[in-house]
Amino acid sequence: MKTQIALLLGTITALIMTTHALAAGQINFTGEIVSAACDVKINNGSNNEIALGKWPTSMFKAAGDKSTPQTFSIDVTNCAAGNYQVNFSGATDTANAKLLKTSAATGVGIAIANASNTSNLVSLNTTAGTSDSNAVFTATGTSGSLPLQAFYQATGATVAAGKADATVSITLQVK
Repeated sequence: MKTQIALLLGTITALIMTTHALAAGQINFTGEIVSAACDVKINNGSNNEIALGKWPTSMFKAAGDKSTPQTFSIDVTNCAAGNYQVNFSGATDTANAKLLKTSAATGVGIAIANASNTSNLVSLNTTAGTSDSNAVFTATGTSGSLPLQAFYQATGATVAAGKADATVSITLQVK
């Protein structure tokens, strides 16, 4: 009988201690499910690549030297009419945070600019609510387009050859 009581007390004590050990805190998950703003395509196609071409290192003699720009557009359909801001996110060049870091070539980055002027670079890695007039477009009816251009830009006097690819993610937000 004493053995059974001792066993019962030991079991009750273990359950009480276990209960206290499991009550450590809580996690709150928050969020929202929203309708997609638009369907997005690059150059109104299914291939999201912009070919910048092959350029000799000798053409980049000083910081700011550029390759010939390649025009492209971010095209949207199935949108509500209104103004949209495009945010660009990607790895930036260590010497110039306004340029995308290239995969292997050094001393050069990839610039994305408004189609009207190669000096009007779009902002990279902006946060929601940040305004960049170079990356705003208006959707009329159910579609719209943001014309842009991309090019290589030297970050210094020395450019080393190599693959010069980069990837940038885009998101749209109603402005």
